[in-house]
Amino acid sequence: MGHSEGEFEVHRQPSSFDHDEESATPPATENSPYGNASPQHGSARPTGIAGVILRWSPRIFMVAYFVFSVAVYTMLPTEGTKVFWFLYLTIGTLLASITVMEAFDGLSLLKLGRKTIAKTAKFGLLDDPKLPFVELIIEESSRGSFDDEILLRAKTVYPTEKLRITVLPREHDNTALFHHLCYTQDRQQGPLPEITAILTGNQRPHPHAIRHAVDRLAANKNIDLIQSRTVLTRRKGAGFFREAWSSLASLQHDATHCLVLPGRTVTWETPISSGVPVYGRTLALQNAMRAAASASPRQNSVALAFSALAQNSKSVYDMSVITYTECARSLIGSMRVQLREAVQWTASMRYLSLVFTKAKSSATTSEKSTSPATTPKRTFKQRVCIFYTLLLQRLRSHAILQYFSLALAMLIINPPNSAAEFSSQIFFPYHISIWLIASGLLCLFGTIAMVHHAASEFAPKGWTFPGVVLIWPLMLLVGAGVDVYAQVGVMLGSF
Repeated sequence: MGHSEGEFEVHRQPSSFDHDEESATPPATENSPYGNASPQHGSARPTGIAGVILRWSPRIFMVAYFVFSVAVYTMLPTEGTKVFWFLYLTIGTLLASITVMEAFDGLSLLKLGRKTIAKTAKFGLLDDPKLPFVELIIEESSRGSFDDEILLRAKTVYPTEKLRITVLPREHDNTALFHHLCYTQDRQQGPLPEITAILTGNQRPHPHAIRHAVDRLAANKNIDLIQSRTVLTRRKGAGFFREAWSSLASLQHDATHCLVLPGRTVTWETPISSGVPVYGRTLALQNAMRAAASASPRQNSVALAFSALAQNSKSVYDMSVITYTECARSLIGSMRVQLREAVQWTASMRYLSLVFTKAKSSATTSEKSTSPATTPKRTFKQRVCIFYTLLLQRLRSHAILQYFSLALAMLIINPPNSAAEFSSQIFFPYHISIWLIASGLLCLFGTIAMVHHAASEFAPKGWTFPGVVLIWPLMLLVGAGVDVYAQVGVMLGSF
């Protein structure tokens, strides 16, 4: 079944549709310990004219959305324009303030992670005969060169007899991952892994990542899942434009996955991850996957993270646990990556119910606690964090697009002929406008400065700071457009 690949024992699992009757997913019954958790494969998408309409519907909707918004704002009276202008300015300033606070809190986690990395580089990793057995689950990669560069060249610092790598086929809605975690993992040959790591097809762990995650889980029994820091790599020697946008993509990736999302767990005191790549206790991951599958057949890494939160599994970000992922090779590829992430966040909005429901005890929480005094409880800040992450962040994208549409409509109606007219048109003139715009720009400037401080070795260096400041609003606009496009696609069933 398994074969040696470098220093690892690699098991390649066939597609879940190819299992024989004895190893196939058992049917869900009332007496089944998994309930109705088995995911159902979606029906085939329509073909022909119906398929073309389904694919093009989100694009047509976006064009109509933009044209309609601009047209409405051009017909507004001056008083109505002022109301919407100050509304969007206030929303933008508040969101920029929250973002800079989250980024600042993310720096504290990054500092701890870098300290751990420096300690490992100076003293090395101590031998420990009690290290647990770990299974590393990776989807099949579509890019062999990335395998050669990261997986085969990098030597994972972990005992080979306690590490198993399982390569799963790339399937829609993570069916193979669900089947392996919930059914195959408990029955395959060899010891049952205490720790399981899940990576996507083009993600590869840093040589010390597994050991750092294992040491963190061993040091704190209350932690169930470790969210890894993903570092976007890029190829050298590419053309100028490809080098430029890949550098910006790396910087934007570091802003989201190194500062804002990790910092959000500190700002709002919410023990939640953002999905794959994740290192966690096997039982916690199995429970989260089964609960996610029973809630919806549409599986993704973000849904897995919120399912773990619903099961009261404690997740933490550890910046010393690094995972490499290759940057898309084209601008279209980069947009597709953004779209895939936006679709995952939109499809996970069903977990908004966590805002209004009580925390329930699960298998993992009952094992960690037996006294009524430590019954799982979801605090007010945690509920606000869930509401802000799942709903307000989606509405933020609409606010950005509407603000842009309003500004464009104002320029169409009354284009300024001088800087004085332009200033009067922006400020109206009211002092509150100056304060809102200045505060928003200051928060934006601070966030970008922290991103440059936290950037990986693959991101552009400090000399690019002025250019990034100028182009960052455009990147926010493009990101908002992709997010709204994903929302439309999920709503219409196109994705």
